Amino acid sequence: MAAGELPPYGEPGDLSKVAAFHRSVSVRGITPMDVEMPLQPQQDLPGALYKGLREANRLGLVQVTEAGMTDWAYFDALRVLRDRGDLPVRFRVFVASGLADPKKLEHEGDERLEIEGVKFYADGWLGPRTCALCAPFTDSDDGDDGILFLDALTLSRRAEPFASRGWKIATHAIGDRAIEAVLDAYENVYGAECAAAAPRIEHAQVLAPHLMERMAHLGVVACIQPGFAHSDAASARAGLGPARMEHAYQWDQLLDAGVRVITGSDYPIEALSPLDGLQKLADQLDLDTALALMTDAACGTTVLSADPHDAPFHEIEVEETLPA
Repeated sequence: MAAGELPPYGEPGDLSKVAAFHRSVSVRGITPMDVEMPLQPQQDLPGALYKGLREANRLGLVQVTEAGMTDWAYFDALRVLRDRGDLPVRFRVFVASGLADPKKLEHEGDERLEIEGVKFYADGWLGPRTCALCAPFTDSDDGDDGILFLDALTLSRRAEPFASRGWKIATHAIGDRAIEAVLDAYENVYGAECAAAAPRIEHAQVLAPHLMERMAHLGVVACIQPGFAHSDAASARAGLGPARMEHAYQWDQLLDAGVRVITGSDYPIEALSPLDGLQKLADQLDLDTALALMTDAACGTTVLSADPHDAPFHEIEVEETLPA
């Protein structure tokens, strides 16, 4: 479905427009990953991407993952950069579920540029009150409990053709109701092979102990964004209440439960700099654990101007980035 048939998504900070978009998508029985969102026409898309990726590399990133590519022109431009030796970082792509055809999607790429899997979208966001909760938002007057775009059976049906062909599955799920549906779907799709497949839940923000234990048991990977615990704090407290906040954005509880955790920025919603994410993650975890999570599988070297153990974060700069 073309985006022009729907209300505009709006900027990330325009929560009323985001909420309207999510509701309109839900009414049509689709998800945000099924909406055509072509890139704005540019005379030199490879050049624009090169400029942005050079900045990412300057900030210390050695690998970037696009978790929900909605236009093949994006990958074509990345391929141009790769072929001429101008890709400053390793780049991994999860194709939006609405753009991917399991019968046509090809395993393409190399160590510099690779299509890794397919991205699904189970619920909305916390800010506009569209993430799917098991109980209503505490600041809702009408018992609103968010939007579930994909129930377990629908996600199972849509994900299985990709999973059976070896594609990794990543699913956006913020609220506990959505997370439970995604775990049900992953168990349906993978069964005893779930841990080996290591499917991902993107965000995994509003949790409960039994969900963390189940994620660990199944071997589901949680991809978290450290900045959200800070930027969502006031809105989360108002919408979730104290009982649910005990287990929301609690990355230490995920780790204690035995869940494999990886990190990302969710740029441009949050800051691109990994030092910004490291500082925010270290506010909740000890620094060594935060460093390990931020550098897991990086396979490259970033040289800092000072040791984070000894210097305040605001005084640290990236001196050099050496990708593998």
